[in-house]
Amino acid sequence: MSNTIGSSNCSHSSDAGVSCSSVCFTGDVRLVGTGSTISQGRVEVCYNDTWGTVCGDSWYKNDAIVLCQQVGYTGNPTLYGSDHFGPGSDELMLSRFGCTGSENSLSTCAFSFAVGNCSNVNVAGVSCSSINCTTGDIRLAGNGSNVTQGRVEVCYNNTWGTVCDDSWDINDAAIVCK
Repeated sequence: MSNTIGSSNCSHSSDAGVSCSSVCFTGDVRLVGTGSTISQGRVEVCYNDTWGTVCGDSWYKNDAIVLCQQVGYTGNPTLYGSDHFGPGSDELMLSRFGCTGSENSLSTCAFSFAVGNCSNVNVAGVSCSSINCTTGDIRLAGNGSNVTQGRVEVCYNNTWGTVCDDSWDINDAAIVCK
């Protein structure tokens, strides 16, 4: 067994994965839906411990820039609307984010609740690009991954790498899920 970064007898079939509690906290964001990946999907934001979709009618470039930065991406995001990643299933609809593009998270941007002018088939979507990571950052990746489950990856020297599941246990998972 090796715990040296970059050297291992572990193949990708032995990558560590985790599934954390699906509880969300106000300000959390996730990208989900049909065809979603760690870098693209239907935009959902947690507000008062409930996941909610974002109305596509009022989803703008600066909002997407802030969201992408919040989940570890930089660059020029692509915006989607009209159900590109499937309809939202949540009742809570957030709307009219007032991001300037310089905020650290969507929760620091002004927003309102969509009342009667948006439906779950007109939800915001985004595709982020140009990964930005700092040594020690952790993310959950892979097809269908989201804020609560996926393959565990750690950033080292601005590059994402997988974690071998040799000696992986519940204590390691608990740290990732924090």
